[in-house]
Amino acid sequence: MQETPDTTVEPLFCGQLELSEPTCMMHHMRPIKCVAFDGTLTGRRFYGCPVQQSEGVNCGVTEWVDQPWPPILQNCLARLWDMFHEQNCGRVVDKQKYEKHLAKLKTENDKLCIEYTKLVQDVAKMFDWQDGRVDHMDYQKAVEEEEFEKKKKEVEESARLEVQMEKLKLAKEQRCILQSQADIIKNTRKAMKEVEQERDLLKIEKAKLEHVVNELLNDGHASKDKLEKIKAILDS
Repeated sequence: MQETPDTTVEPLFCGQLELSEPTCMMHHMRPIKCVAFDGTLTGRRFYGCPVQQSEGVNCGVTEWVDQPWPPILQNCLARLWDMFHEQNCGRVVDKQKYEKHLAKLKTENDKLCIEYTKLVQDVAKMFDWQDGRVDHMDYQKAVEEEEFEKKKKEVEESARLEVQMEKLKLAKEQRCILQSQADIIKNTRKAMKEVEQERDLLKIEKAKLEHVVNELLNDGHASKDKLEKIKAILDS
């Protein structure tokens, strides 16, 4: 039993298999049609277990529709996936660095706020000691609250802008990932089409050669034994 690889949506090959056979190994249910989107298996069609991981145990691939790709195509797919993972890892590292830097800035900002509040309190005490008037304390408190609210709004606005920039960055990365997936599918289909064209050409050449051999045999050619050997090779 082979585990179910990652898949992609393919409108031309989807839904549940209508035939009663084959069925999945554990649940004996009709499998669903899937298209692999995972490493060297990318683009291969298969019938898979219909049970989702969240609903129970998925018993994997029931039967492959497509045979394994030629080694050259597998190497190309492996290289494309390596390039994709390298770029994705770079984005993750950049995001982690950004989050650490943001946390450091927040810590420094909190520290500055505490120091600023303490400084305001010290200045207020100094004025109260000099003037000896209670109304000055009320005035200083109002100034402190006003400065605090102003600082708070600045911090909130800065945090809002940073969150917005992060959302834009994530949206851009998602578009890049979707474009990479589309390019991989396009290249896979192109390679499959070239393989099919080469196979059809070989079939045509084989048919032509069989026709020539049959004509030579019918005409009683002197090298009949050799032609018989050639015909046996073509029939094998």
